Amino acid sequence: MIHSLNTDRNFLFTSEFSSQPSKSLCFTGHREKSIPPYDNDPSYREMTYFALRLILSRYTDIAIKSGYTDFFSGFAEGVDLWAASEVLNRRKSNNAIKLIGAVPFLRHAQYFSGENIKLLQYVEKNADAVITTCTDANAVFNNFAPQGDPSRQLYRDRNYFMVDNSSAVIAFVNENIKWSGTHQTVNYALKKGIKVCRFGLKDVYALMEHSEFDVERMSEIVFHIGTKL
Repeated sequence: MIHSLNTDRNFLFTSEFSSQPSKSLCFTGHREKSIPPYDNDPSYREMTYFALRLILSRYTDIAIKSGYTDFFSGFAEGVDLWAASEVLNRRKSNNAIKLIGAVPFLRHAQYFSGENIKLLQYVEKNADAVITTCTDANAVFNNFAPQGDPSRQLYRDRNYFMVDNSSAVIAFVNENIKWSGTHQTVNYALKKGIKVCRFGLKDVYALMEHSEFDVERMSEIVFHIGTKL
């Protein structure tokens, strides 16, 4: 085990964790910096996040109704933490629900914003399990390291672990980004024949437009999205 730097949790290693893939689903999505506000207008930033979270919440409910009980989150800023929070909210009324954190390395939250550290602490403390896919407590990510350097594989290992232990993925993908960890996760899931429920910026913006930018109307519209994952 490795002790978290943010809470009193101990992170399990992958060898210490047993999953139920047929009942498990993982989330993947972008950090806030990769989620541009509607019309690139900063005044719409919070509403854009709100609309995205509404869709994410709806798909979480659909997943639960479809029989999924164990939910993996990578605990990254943005979609990952929002999804983890949604799962914890559902667990309050359904004790079959489990939140499983999968972090790429001990220091993954080193550059999180203050608000996101608070949210990370909340989901870490309340998760049913938190696993790290890296056993080296001193590991750091280096995007400029040469190909083959272990530090370049830290996020990939976490992403693959979540997919390998799931039978479905809920993904938010910014269609304007050519490559990201989210794309990597989705592509790996598709390669393995795992079900992918995907939505993007166009869906988020469409929800805002169809509701005429009214948050109550957004909630009404999003309720009619699908019935089964």
